[in-house]
Amino acid sequence: MRRLTARIQKWCRSLEGKYLRPGYEPNLPDSINIETASVCNLRCSCCPHGIRSVSMRKQGIMSPDTFRRVLDNIDIPVKRAYLHLHGEPFLNPHLVEFVNELTRRQIAVNLYSNCTVIDELRLDELLNAKRVTINFSADLLGKEYYESIRTGAHYDETLTKLDSINEVFVRHKMFFNIIVILDSSYVSRIDEVVDECEKLYKRYSQLNGILMGSRFPWPRLAETGDLVGHLGKGHQRCTHAFEGLSILWNGDATMCSFDYTGECVVGSLLNDTYSHVFNNKAARHFRMQHWRHKDNELPLCSQCILDRYMPTSVALHRASFLKKEDHEKRRSIESFFRI
Repeated sequence: MRRLTARIQKWCRSLEGKYLRPGYEPNLPDSINIETASVCNLRCSCCPHGIRSVSMRKQGIMSPDTFRRVLDNIDIPVKRAYLHLHGEPFLNPHLVEFVNELTRRQIAVNLYSNCTVIDELRLDELLNAKRVTINFSADLLGKEYYESIRTGAHYDETLTKLDSINEVFVRHKMFFNIIVILDSSYVSRIDEVVDECEKLYKRYSQLNGILMGSRFPWPRLAETGDLVGHLGKGHQRCTHAFEGLSILWNGDATMCSFDYTGECVVGSLLNDTYSHVFNNKAARHFRMQHWRHKDNELPLCSQCILDRYMPTSVALHRASFLKKEDHEKRRSIESFFRI
């Protein structure tokens, strides 16, 4: 009965999205992406910043005035804000100010950083806000692997930087996570992965979890992804088109969090509200094309394979991982490769 009900609801939603109210989305999100900086100090092989031949949209750092105007125009009940998109958020000198304003409004903040440019004093101020979760994108599975992905960073320097970061988290009695890209090349090197994870937990007392994921193929940049065993057959409706707006550093609102070129921009939150832009003519047309499987007519979407991409991930939480026997730890990693 539940399956039948779910099918009927899905059919009704599809009918509405295609024909009754084309592209209209009645469900407003409770989280939002705000790009505090579109610049980055690294040129990672998993990111458009690392593909020098690619023309990125104009890059910059969000100003306090832009942030205030964007925040004033967010008229939806936001519970969480993600202050990253296509850049390193800690390159914005006003980041602490932004976080304090969000937490003052009872909005929890989530940050992703490559951790290489973090100033410990600013981090200390930031953690005073309490409602902050920080994840560090650092593929620390050895020097060669790390530097092959995080171009411009140095393995030993990153470990030392994390030592200082860990001390700040100790003072605040808070914890952080490390994000690791795990390529299919490691399917026969699981023991190495287990050893490196144990080393990281031993070195960093405030490391709460190691979150492993496959690398995504960005639109037009299939080479940034790990496609081995991850690419499905046939066209699927892309979920990224329905997740909500992402706000770029200049106040523009884009329909896709992977929009590094600015081709999916449908409005601006400098002088318009979120709810209006979310269902304006351009946004509804964008979603309608996806509902009708005509997204190949959209600029960036026509050369994107994310709809067929099947990502995998595994979370190795400190407490449970360290209690496991060696064969159980291996099994945890092996589950990542079972797609």
